[in-house]
Amino acid sequence: MKRLGRKRWAFTLVEILIVLLLIGILAGALMLVSFSVTAKAEATRIVEDMRAMKSAAMLYYADFGLWPVWMKSGTTIRDANNRATPDKYLESIPLRGDHWVGVAGVSGDLGEATVIFVSTSVSPTTLERLGILGSGFPLYGMTVTGRITAIPDNPDVFDASTHNAALWYIRKKQ
Repeated sequence: MKRLGRKRWAFTLVEILIVLLLIGILAGALMLVSFSVTAKAEATRIVEDMRAMKSAAMLYYADFGLWPVWMKSGTTIRDANNRATPDKYLESIPLRGDHWVGVAGVSGDLGEATVIFVSTSVSPTTLERLGILGSGFPLYGMTVTGRITAIPDNPDVFDASTHNAALWYIRKKQ
């Protein structure tokens, strides 16, 4: 700080620019950390939605003796078996603006059931975080082009760069 005249103090242009530069660097670092935390929170919510749907599907199986087929229909998730929708077993349906979670099950002796996460516009950063969180349990992936008509027999391990949907087997064919 320079003294100008009598009792007048002022910052130099260099001092002001250095302070602005430091504030900019700190703000940029804060934004990077904030985006990372937001993506991790979103991915955690998706994993928890998948866990909740798995639990709900197991309760449905205990009630009816067959696996549910819960798929998105408009603004809700409906039961293809016309028995019970997931709201009977859950406090809130995992149907968001950018993704939804459902269950596809085939009953019988070799029946299988799969929790399905389908992304409509989830950010790539969130999908990457989902892949990291999904490494703790077998999370598989598929690319959705239009309506889901069948679960792939051999889905790939979930890779955020190539998949916009994830599968989690509740029970796999023997």
